[in-house]
Amino acid sequence: MPPRSLPLCASLVGLAAAGACGDDAPVDDPVDARPACTTPAAERLLPLAVGTSWTYDTSDMGGPVEAKVTTVEALEDVGDRKAGITAYRIRTEKAAGHVVSWQEDRCTSIARHREQSYDGAGVLLSDQFYVPSKLRVDEAAEHVAMGATWTTEYTEVEEDPVNGTSTVSKSETWTVEATAEEVTVPAGTFTALKLRKTTSGNADKLYWFVAGVGKVKEEGENIELLTAYTLADAP
Repeated sequence: MPPRSLPLCASLVGLAAAGACGDDAPVDDPVDARPACTTPAAERLLPLAVGTSWTYDTSDMGGPVEAKVTTVEALEDVGDRKAGITAYRIRTEKAAGHVVSWQEDRCTSIARHREQSYDGAGVLLSDQFYVPSKLRVDEAAEHVAMGATWTTEYTEVEEDPVNGTSTVSKSETWTVEATAEEVTVPAGTFTALKLRKTTSGNADKLYWFVAGVGKVKEEGENIELLTAYTLADAP
């Protein structure tokens, strides 16, 4: 696949300036109360649509490589503590088990609200809620500029079937390290936005996002490389 640039249309700037659908929007805002997002899927850093999927080769540092498949399954109410919020249900499958998360499209960002982890037998291990939300990727004009840095905060509420409920506050500092870095993975060569995320001062990760494709590479406690992807039509 030929290299792709990272376009950002003028509508993103207008929406970010108006605060219409950025990541700081109240999480209990009804989705129907927000202006419709008109940014084309080809310009989104994480183009969520039911039926879209990404396959990665993933490995712990020095460990064996295994496949990871992430699929957007539905657009639905998050439920439970997050009832009233509409988000995409996304399933990520690996040999050892799977994770189901609910991620809300806010037009200039994607926010994660809930995540359930299951073992290989399908037994629920934990159910996590993020209050007000946990940022997945921010596409606001000021947060895709070279050198941009910002910090978000949230509370993670984990419901463990064995150990009960625990609560911890976290902060994430994001930095744009490159706006058009060429990166080659098994799925092809792309021009990507490179982001660094530091969580509560110690968990360090790098991400490469490509407009119209999504995440193509991740480095941290493990490495993920995009091997294939299928894009469904946006709603």
